[in-house]
Amino acid sequence: MSNKKSIEILERLKHVTQVKTDSGLSEVLGVSPQTLSSWKGRDSIPYSICIDIAREQGISLDWLFGGHGSMRLSTCSCLCEAVDRLNTQEQKMLQVFRELDETDQKIIYKWVEEKNRLQVLNNRIETLATRLETIINRL
Repeated sequence: MSNKKSIEILERLKHVTQVKTDSGLSEVLGVSPQTLSSWKGRDSIPYSICIDIAREQGISLDWLFGGHGSMRLSTCSCLCEAVDRLNTQEQKMLQVFRELDETDQKIIYKWVEEKNRLQVLNNRIETLATRLETIINRL
């Protein structure tokens, strides 16, 4: 991607994440300011980071990468329908989550991601253990 494109994408990422400076963006992205600067210098932004933010924020990749179309993917009615489908416990959890400051929200989100990752690994271990037991029993 060209230097101009990289800078445009970084500016759109600032808009999405509601920060005004490169240092603010680097903090939100979880990278050092030097890393962000090297992305600019190399004319290269990791697509995976862009895609993750777009997915989390409901942002159109056409808009993020090219500046085309609407920024948001989902309409208000879709969001309202999704909220209506939350059970009482989920609604309470969402309300408590929203009352936390941004730092605590990020910590909880990272913890949940790690918990999910560990669950996937645990499922793989159980599958492998079952396969190993089957192989051992055949011997």
